[in-house]
Amino acid sequence: MEQKSAKKKILVIEDSPDTRKFLETLLGKNYEVLSAENGVIGIDYARNKSPDLILLDIMLPILNGYDACSLLKKDERTKKIPIIFLSAKNSIQDITQGLSSGADDYIPKPFDYKELLARIEVRLRKGSEAKLEIIQIGDLRIDPDTREVQYAGKITHLTVTEFDILRCLASKPGEIISRDAIMKDVWKSESDKTSDRTIDVHIRALRKKIPSLTKHVISIYGVGYKYEA
Repeated sequence: MEQKSAKKKILVIEDSPDTRKFLETLLGKNYEVLSAENGVIGIDYARNKSPDLILLDIMLPILNGYDACSLLKKDERTKKIPIIFLSAKNSIQDITQGLSSGADDYIPKPFDYKELLARIEVRLRKGSEAKLEIIQIGDLRIDPDTREVQYAGKITHLTVTEFDILRCLASKPGEIISRDAIMKDVWKSESDKTSDRTIDVHIRALRKKIPSLTKHVISIYGVGYKYEA
């Protein structure tokens, strides 16, 4: 008799008991759910219980979500775990700060539970794609297999989404890629739930992490972006 595969494990770091209970009920049908009421406990769980994905609130006691995310992404034990922010803070500054701290996605509260489930599935599927060729354009080197990015020999740590956007653009140097095409390539079946604003935030984060990309990742007004070698 074939053994069922173990459920994926999701860690919810959220201080609201009602929200935690809702997420435990919602996610518990398909995933194993761990819960933590603050960032300190959440980091401990992430390090010792090896979740496959983390849902993280921003306004937390003891340690806020931004700092918790930064610490998780700097830790060798937890840096590869996808992190999705769930927060009532939803201004462009909030989203930018969240993604800049290393999060892979950002969903404002109140959220649609179907969208949340779909976004979780997208993140959990990452890394299952077929092996791709290394992309080398001038000083930029992208290894899709290890998801490592180097510029002028220096390794830069990108979030899952930042990496996928850069790979999408660099895979077709000199070609203008529409926003719609970027969304379909990066967010797959969930592209219709992604806004232009989210793409722009990720592009700004890329340019901040690798300043030299400012002259290579070119915005084409009203259309999209291109990578100019």
